Amino acid sequence: MTHEMARLMPFTSMQVMDQVPSLRLCPAPVRRPHILALSVAETRRIPQIDGLRAIAILMVFGAHAFGVPLFWMGVDLFFVLSGFLITGILLRLKQNRSTGGSYWGAFYVRRVRRILPPYVAFLVVLSFVFRVPWSHIWYWYVFFVPNIPLALGKVTVAAMTPVWSLGVEEQFYFLWPWLVLLCAREGLRRIALGVIVISPLLRALATPLFSTHFPIYSLTVFRADTLAMGSFIALAASRDPQWIARHRRLALGSSVLALALLISLSILPSFRAGANSILFNSIAYSLSAVGLGGTLIYVLGLQKGFLHTLLTSSPLTYLGLISYTFYLYHQAVLLQVSRYLHSPILIALAAFTVTVLISMLSWHLFEAPILGRSTRKVGAASPPQAVAAGPVLWPIDSTRVQGLH
Repeated sequence: MTHEMARLMPFTSMQVMDQVPSLRLCPAPVRRPHILALSVAETRRIPQIDGLRAIAILMVFGAHAFGVPLFWMGVDLFFVLSGFLITGILLRLKQNRSTGGSYWGAFYVRRVRRILPPYVAFLVVLSFVFRVPWSHIWYWYVFFVPNIPLALGKVTVAAMTPVWSLGVEEQFYFLWPWLVLLCAREGLRRIALGVIVISPLLRALATPLFSTHFPIYSLTVFRADTLAMGSFIALAASRDPQWIARHRRLALGSSVLALALLISLSILPSFRAGANSILFNSIAYSLSAVGLGGTLIYVLGLQKGFLHTLLTSSPLTYLGLISYTFYLYHQAVLLQVSRYLHSPILIALAAFTVTVLISMLSWHLFEAPILGRSTRKVGAASPPQAVAAGPVLWPIDSTRVQGLH
């Protein structure tokens, strides 16, 4: 593993569909922005989720462009969001299945349409820009296990390293839908909580088995607690309509405390990912999961205020919308730009601009048409309708709904 690759290790994962579980929070007049295809009724897009996704991708970019400490947590934020969103989608599909709706088809067809085209396009573009030894590595990327070569130290093209996290999520997509279908919600909550509790112990026990930190960092079995954290939040909130509202302050306190502990422990030389220490591997990722899970709970309950305005602002929600493609290309663009520029600030500015342009073109000309909707038409896909009386989820202004992931 080269020094350059070691520098590029904290990579993120990209989220998928901006759909929210059918949870209920507090009384408020709500308008339906649209009905999602594939029999997933009453699915809504939450602007705060896009805002959080934008924050996550900015953290990842900052970690790679400037080496900002703790910004490796951007990957964990994506995992938490994925666990929350995917669990909500699966719960809704399971409910629809009882009335004749599709479960497997609705879920996997959309996963393929959303994830595969940009992924394949990225690999094709990369083949023209970098020397990719496909004959020796093709199977890792065809079968969605690119986290395994990273764990084994066999990544030969640094620009391809970010896709390890896609492998983690795809492996999650293969296992979790079965559990959601076969288990009751209470059982799923216990499974998610068990994964959160057991993961730090598993990482601690496995650390002496590896000479580097990459297996702990990139293998799904060791990183499942972040996905489980998001899943637990979705399950708990779907079980209790007031769960998010009651736990917002506690969640905020947990986030602040977890971040404070991470910062405080970072003064120790052994508290580094590269140190491959039992201390870091067992505690750091768990603190990240708790802190980011608390952040998600707090943000989901926001109705107004500065943070709500920031997360739902057009620049952040749009960056969140295109963040999947941004994630795929940002490292490759950074590497290419660094060949011509030498100032870190100029490299970052140029790479960010180019990556945003690539992502915009990909979304409007390639991704949105494949998904079967125009970003300009999503907000008007169906006329606003009043929701039936009763407590509902957080208010969502249909005019803020953007193109659906």
